Amino acid sequence: MRKLLFLNRLAFICNLLFLVCLVFQRTQDTIASQDLKGLIIILGWFVSPILNLAANIWYLILLVNKRTIQIAGWLVVTNLIFLLFQIFYHFIL
Repeated sequence: MRKLLFLNRLAFICNLLFLVCLVFQRTQDTIASQDLKGLIIILGWFVSPILNLAANIWYLILLVNKRTIQIAGWLVVTNLIFLLFQIFYHFIL
């Protein structure tokens, strides 16, 4: 269960970086370091949907098996909303 909690927290951090990437797309460059900007883009655009999908699938498997889940509800709901938004953004827009 600790691995799932870690995965959910990491997915949440990457989801926040996804929002930063959306801001980067609409504004001028505010970060001078190209290395930091590249890290944010990789974690936000590419890693975030993968981690988010893995965390939500794991959560769904636990729900199907009717196991107790010891993760904050807001974290699960937030990651699910981000996943739906990312699917909409990457595949529909």
